[in-house]
Amino acid sequence: MNQFLPEGAQESEKGRYCRFVKAANGSWVLEPVKVPAHVKAARAEQRRRREIQRRARENRQREQAINARSLIFLAVSLGFFVIVCCSFLALQNQVYSRSDRIASLEAQVSALAESNDLAEKRLAASENLSEVESVALRKLGMQYVNPDQIEYYGVDCSDYMLQYDDVD
Repeated sequence: MNQFLPEGAQESEKGRYCRFVKAANGSWVLEPVKVPAHVKAARAEQRRRREIQRRARENRQREQAINARSLIFLAVSLGFFVIVCCSFLALQNQVYSRSDRIASLEAQVSALAESNDLAEKRLAASENLSEVESVALRKLGMQYVNPDQIEYYGVDCSDYMLQYDDVD
């Protein structure tokens, strides 16, 4: 216990820099004492830190707040992004529809070429060979081939022929 404290009084934070003094009338009076320099420096440092923390907190709040300029920028950016995405999807849809159209046209061309070849072969097969022979011998004056006029040749493996009917 501090020698300056009256009975029942406890030493508090204030009491460290104040003291109880017995007055002339016999009562106890609290008398301030000079605060040490290191305590004053510690208090000043503490005030400085609290001020820095307060300013940092205000700066964080100010930075986190969305102002009108940034809100407009975000809205314009979002609008531009949506327009670009919609344009991209429209172009992609056009590409897919055109590729489907190209595929269907290619299938039609293939079917028409096949039917054309078939019709050509059917026409070639429908001619009467005996009539062709008689016209060639009588009207055109053609003759049969002599054995010394015949030339033989080889067929490459890459050649092919489509057969639609049985060969007799």
